[in-house]
Amino acid sequence: MMAVLGMLRIVPSWCYWILALVALCLGCEIHGAGRVQAKWEAQVKQQQAAAEAALELRREQNRAIGAEQALKSAQIQKGYDDEMAKVRADLRNSERLRLGAAWCDGGTPGPAQASSAAGGDAAGTAGRILPPELDSAVRALIGQAEEAAATARAAQQFIRDNGMAP
Repeated sequence: MMAVLGMLRIVPSWCYWILALVALCLGCEIHGAGRVQAKWEAQVKQQQAAAEAALELRREQNRAIGAEQALKSAQIQKGYDDEMAKVRADLRNSERLRLGAAWCDGGTPGPAQASSAAGGDAAGTAGRILPPELDSAVRALIGQAEEAAATARAAQQFIRDNGMAP
């Protein structure tokens, strides 16, 4: 033990003070690093919480916009359905379609006959009524044309309602 004490006395005392100061600084650094790490983790958590709050706010805004768009879409669809229901009812309740003499002569081939003054395009001639299958085909075409037109009007309404019109 005396040999160890003898060797320790060879080192000047100021070296021990420097060694103690370095140990103290290292201890403070280690302790300070923990505080810095804690502050950094707290800041990261705060940023994550702020980002999550902003994301939730955006989700809520998106839900509100979606609900508004669904309402507009339902209104446009209702208008389209009402319009198509009226068209279908009109087609269903209308008389059989007729063609005037200017279009056909009752379906009989041959030379065109001159019509009398009482003839003309009058609706009372039985030969000018379309056959049932042709009548239903023409009505189906009219319905398809009206449906396309109603779809176009609904699309125009959607464009106007959402501020996309020029």
